[in-house]
Amino acid sequence: MILEITRASLAYVRDTVAITRGQHADLLDALIFTATLDANMRPVNRDQALCALFGGVDVSAPDALRRRVSINAVAQSLRMPFETVRRRLVNMAGAGLVSIDPDGVIVPRGVVTSAVYMAEQRDRYDRGRRFYETLKALNVLDDGEAAPPTPEPPVRAANRALSEYTLRACNDLIALTGNMISSRVLLELALASTHGMDAEHLKAWTRNPTGVGRPIRGVALSPRIESSGETIRRHLLILQAQGFCRRMPGGLVATAPAALAPRLAALVEANRGNVQRLFAQLRQLGVLAAWDREVAGPQVLPAACVAARN
Repeated sequence: MILEITRASLAYVRDTVAITRGQHADLLDALIFTATLDANMRPVNRDQALCALFGGVDVSAPDALRRRVSINAVAQSLRMPFETVRRRLVNMAGAGLVSIDPDGVIVPRGVVTSAVYMAEQRDRYDRGRRFYETLKALNVLDDGEAAPPTPEPPVRAANRALSEYTLRACNDLIALTGNMISSRVLLELALASTHGMDAEHLKAWTRNPTGVGRPIRGVALSPRIESSGETIRRHLLILQAQGFCRRMPGGLVATAPAALAPRLAALVEANRGNVQRLFAQLRQLGVLAAWDREVAGPQVLPAACVAARN
């Protein structure tokens, strides 16, 4: 069952990163923007009353409640070079997505109340609900007392909690390969190699990945990752050298280096704990009750949310 949780988690992270990339031309920009916003919103996330007050669709915390974060802190959180992060944040500031001053960087309230951002926010909320439904079907979530559903969908509150989980998962993947793009390629390759497998086949894949895994040609990964074929080829060569994939007659298959088996097992177990904490937090925020209500029947969304989606 833990392998099914892992695969569902990887699929969720892959899709959420793709949604977040919507307003950014580059994957790195999307992660840097998300890490910055996550750091800005920690004072709100740590206060249950503020979480509830600024958890709905329309109302976002004012800039005065957002904690500025240093460029160095963002770089360290993503395991990226300081200069890379600095340059990209300066470009985002030029585009009006962030504000930089001597005290640090902030994503202003106006950016996260724009129609574009609100539409992406709703898409991430809906993808989180599908992640929840997958885990419910697997019967792997811990029980707990759920908060009652909120009057309106707790879209912002859910996004903040989901963002923390996604960034943590991305950080673990980046630490594994040493490179963000390589990690993104490995994630896609692992999902392709295990596509459609049930629990027994997943177990068989861990024992014999090249014999059980579904091969995929490198050229097929390019449109999924939205990177050039040359970029994908370069990172596949890196992953092959690290032992994370092997070329077979029908294409490439994700593999696990024997030397990293204990570390991979620890990551899988840590992710299971992170998933349980995520959904415990979502339960306390009333998000799970809202999702259960949405599944049970149609719900009328506030006009602002409807406009953002159209």
